[in-house]
Amino acid sequence: MNREFANKTSSRSSGIFGLIFCFIGIGFMFINVLIGSIIVIIALVIFLIMYFFGNDTTVICHEKGFTVTIANQRNGTFVNEYTWEDVTDTLYYEKESAGENNTTTCYFQVKTEKGIAFNVYQMKNFHELIELFNQNTPHLAHYWEKPTGILKTSYQKQTRVPNH
Repeated sequence: MNREFANKTSSRSSGIFGLIFCFIGIGFMFINVLIGSIIVIIALVIFLIMYFFGNDTTVICHEKGFTVTIANQRNGTFVNEYTWEDVTDTLYYEKESAGENNTTTCYFQVKTEKGIAFNVYQMKNFHELIELFNQNTPHLAHYWEKPTGILKTSYQKQTRVPNH
């Protein structure tokens, strides 16, 4: 059952952001070398800050539980092992970004007695991650269900019916 789910936040977003602003800076160099150079330098500084302070989170689910690896350029790599029984709560939530686009980002958080095991945003196979936690944590009083329908995209908390 080994399934891997990864949020490569710091490496991907910092690289994309840095490249976009570098291209913008190079474009501005054709108009004004000083302004273009300043934009390239700002892009480099922001890239390094995002890369240095961002986290890359990987969750690997297996038969007996799950492993959470958090890699950070500043603090190194931390690996924590959990059993399914260690899970005390799960939370699905959404955040809407400010601005014209108003994009909504979905998150899934897992808590244990030690605190938050992980908090990841929507990525490839996000729904599989939620389903795996639904299936492997029958001791929790709730689970997350995605309503059926064309416009239904978010999960809703459902109360688990106890088996007698």
